[in-house]
Amino acid sequence: MDGALRPLLLRPVFLPKVWGVASLPPGLAELFAEAPTGVGEIWLASARHHVTTVIGGPFEGLGLDEVASRRPAELLGQGATGHFPLLAKILCVGQWLSVQVHPDDETARRLEGEPWGKSEVWRVLEAAPEAQIIHGLGHPAGPDELRRALAQGTLAGLLARVPAATGQTFAIPAGTIHATGPGLTIFEVQQASDVTYRFYDWDRPGDDGRPRALHVDKALEALRPSGPGRPEPVAQVVERPGCVSEMLARMPAFSLWRRRVAQLFIPPAEGRPRVWFVLAGRGHLEADGPPRPVEPGQCWVLPALGPRPVLRAMAENELIILESAAH
Repeated sequence: MDGALRPLLLRPVFLPKVWGVASLPPGLAELFAEAPTGVGEIWLASARHHVTTVIGGPFEGLGLDEVASRRPAELLGQGATGHFPLLAKILCVGQWLSVQVHPDDETARRLEGEPWGKSEVWRVLEAAPEAQIIHGLGHPAGPDELRRALAQGTLAGLLARVPAATGQTFAIPAGTIHATGPGLTIFEVQQASDVTYRFYDWDRPGDDGRPRALHVDKALEALRPSGPGRPEPVAQVVERPGCVSEMLARMPAFSLWRRRVAQLFIPPAEGRPRVWFVLAGRGHLEADGPPRPVEPGQCWVLPALGPRPVLRAMAENELIILESAAH
């Protein structure tokens, strides 16, 4: 396994959820034919918890965490230590997710001993008519009012329900109270933490028939009250011959881009890892070796250091990539 570290193609992990879907929507079903029934999350790139493994090449079958352990500088960046910083997944939502809050970095270290909190960005891939998310509070409310509303069964009246449509992007900073509603398929990129404080779970049973645990005290401690969220406008557009790039959202720890590749795209050398999820189109990826086919549904990790990759779209074909770039 000596030699330069090249882009890594990853095998997804399918997770059933109580709020998942009986079957994937048609667009995803074509890409993930092996998905089980009841799937709620498809983890695309993860080096913690549900670790994704490498397909092909010298690291075939190894987890992304093991690659990070063996080749930390090349995968993570010069001087970087610890874990792979991003987690990318798809949410397939058949019922409301729990109303929840994620801690910021300081709160995660203090309450959980975790290196990071959890800010995330959602890109809506498919949305049913009248689909909604919860994003923030409908009006200012402090911890005492929220706790009282939870006990009295009136919490829903305090939450901001926001319409969600295909092609919209929502930023969910740590500390934001939020949930996704039914009829949504979402690409989510986040800091590599799975710390979730469940505040309300719609009084439904979990997989074992009993209510899932709530974390009310920690949720209120992590909460950073905010008003109703809005879709993110495109923050930046970069046009180069053969490729148009749109920055969909920028968070302190990462950015989300949409790359539309008509001919070729050479990622800028920034010394940090990135994750590519292929939405549409076909092409080839070259990185100081034989070209490898690029197809919809694939997830690639591009190391921070190593041969400069070149992505080429096939003739009369536009590749569309969602790129999550660590900062």
